[in-house]
Amino acid sequence: MRIQNILALTDFSIQAEHGLDRAAALAAAHGARLRILYACETPPLQLSDPMARLDQRARQLARRHGVEVSTIAGTGRLLEDGLTEAARADLMVAHGRMYRDGVVLPRRQLLYPLLRRSPCPVLVVQRPWQGAYARVLVSVDFCAASRPLVRYAGDLEAGAALELFHAIDTHNEARLRSAEASTAAVQAYRREVQQYAQQQLYRLSDVFEARRNRVGTLIGRGDAVRHLTVQQERIGADLVVLGQERRSWLMDWVRGSVPRKLLAGGMKSDLLVVPHDCLGVWHEGRQPACPTGRLPA
Repeated sequence: MRIQNILALTDFSIQAEHGLDRAAALAAAHGARLRILYACETPPLQLSDPMARLDQRARQLARRHGVEVSTIAGTGRLLEDGLTEAARADLMVAHGRMYRDGVVLPRRQLLYPLLRRSPCPVLVVQRPWQGAYARVLVSVDFCAASRPLVRYAGDLEAGAALELFHAIDTHNEARLRSAEASTAAVQAYRREVQQYAQQQLYRLSDVFEARRNRVGTLIGRGDAVRHLTVQQERIGADLVVLGQERRSWLMDWVRGSVPRKLLAGGMKSDLLVVPHDCLGVWHEGRQPACPTGRLPA
């Protein structure tokens, strides 16, 4: 992974300031250039000259973090500006204040379409910058994008400890129970799926030839969003990393968006959403949860 250009969005709120500091710190760590764009859906009345304030903030960030920082004068069309500039970036840094659950429709918010349509990974910063990420939780589903996703997460913060997490889908087990399968058959299937998940996580944890900090593995059963939230709190992860397929807003509405559910659920860590095509995966096939490809009789 090579991060050369980072785009950060700000509305000069306290949350946005956290995002700017994180973006500048990552730029310093990767030797990247930082560009900041003023993106405010409800401009504060007391701010008469946003660009002057933006230029001032750029100079402050450059001095504090020792990085090259430039500003962008947008057109005022926030989504179009964000997507246009994201096409020139390797990473976009947004902030949690941009998500307003229950206030307006998700597709009419700025953060939601950016997460869905951004041509580069999007980091949503929710906590103050206090140094490099120490513990990163990576959600994997064993599709073709999982291996490059793990490597991307590890390269983003080379000194962090990684925890790979997989939530076992329990729909097939529910089908067995509804078909009145024996308790022994259900337990055998559960053991087989658990063993398969352990094997896949072990293989994913071996993607690095050399890494200073360890790579751990975690397994949950059922709802991935709930388990991710619980595991993030349990291990104290300061960053959660997800891969994401490209889908229409309607499909996201029908099937649900994991990033949106995590943000709406009050997850306290930062969130990094990486589109699969940014990982070099366009037509991936999900591997079966059971290696035999069948349900036990």
